[in-house]
Amino acid sequence: MILIGHNGAGKSTLINYILGFYTSISQHPFLKHFLNEIKPLDNSTVGYAPEAAMLDLQMSAKDYYKLMASLRNVKQHNIVTELKRVKLDVDINMPLRKYSKGMKQRFLLALALMGKPEVVILDEPTSGLDPYGQKVVEDLLLELKDEFEFIICTHSMKLAYELDDEIWILREGKIVLKERFETLEALELKVKEFQPERIQ
Repeated sequence: MILIGHNGAGKSTLINYILGFYTSISQHPFLKHFLNEIKPLDNSTVGYAPEAAMLDLQMSAKDYYKLMASLRNVKQHNIVTELKRVKLDVDINMPLRKYSKGMKQRFLLALALMGKPEVVILDEPTSGLDPYGQKVVEDLLLELKDEFEFIICTHSMKLAYELDDEIWILREGKIVLKERFETLEALELKVKEFQPERIQ
């Protein structure tokens, strides 16, 4: 499932609702529109990578993996293999402060994939990346799409189309369309049709 919409459309709010971060619909005005569309997931079966995580940059990949494996009760993992899967061929003892923005995004993806969760939720996985870094992450997601069930929030219509999944278009806190598109042009036209009167 791919979430598309303008800034402020409710994409991140919907992700937070799915993750169970809201305990009452009174906590956000958009939540009442989501109740009949999808239910919160059991977090024990979900891998999640936020748009920007407050990583402890003094820690190494090795230490982070050890910490996250303990928190998520993942008994078996191979950090070197799992980092290489997301195109990170690094010294696992190197502190994260030495990673580029793109490397950090791929590291977050690796953490989200840890333990082979039933659903992997990614909030703007290519946000802030240069064109090369964006292509690396997009190619990775296309490689992994048959192995994992993804819920991805993105502004990239090209990525949304190429993932070949149901696309949900959000506008002003409401899910206005759920559809698979046969062409990228058809998706672009539909997104334009549902653009808000005021761009945020």
